[in-house]
Amino acid sequence: MRIAYINFLIEGDNYRAGVLLTDETTKPVEFRITTNLNIDQLQEILYGESLKEVLYKERFTVQLLDSLQEDYDIVLVKEKSLLSIRKEIKKPVVHIQKYEYFMPLNRQSHKIINLQEKYEPLYITISSQDENRLVSISQQLNEIYKNFNIMEPFDRIEKAIKYLSEKGQ
Repeated sequence: MRIAYINFLIEGDNYRAGVLLTDETTKPVEFRITTNLNIDQLQEILYGESLKEVLYKERFTVQLLDSLQEDYDIVLVKEKSLLSIRKEIKKPVVHIQKYEYFMPLNRQSHKIINLQEKYEPLYITISSQDENRLVSISQQLNEIYKNFNIMEPFDRIEKAIKYLSEKGQ
């Protein structure tokens, strides 16, 4: 299973995003990054609370995924609003987060655990279009999670963005 991880970094007025495509061992297959997008105060005022959602969906995520040369099976995101990109990319989008005891389970959500308790439990949610694939996606991610921390690639993206920004790229 090839997983496309999407993550974002905001530093002051600068917004950037990256996609890291990995194999089932979380080994990197491909990496893409956006250019630095500077948002001024007027844009922040005009967009208000919708700024991040508009940037993440319209400006970053779909473009990054379209730029990948290699194919992927699913997209993992930490922003739940990105589940809606499923219509545009025609691949399952999985929102993943740390599991909280009082989180409701429903037909579109599932808990993922590491049986050795090396990593904390996770909670995944998928779009309604992939409801019938929830169990198989959950099983595949659980299998990977036995040996590899499937949240860690998000940190790699953030570190790579910071590194490239410091280098002026």
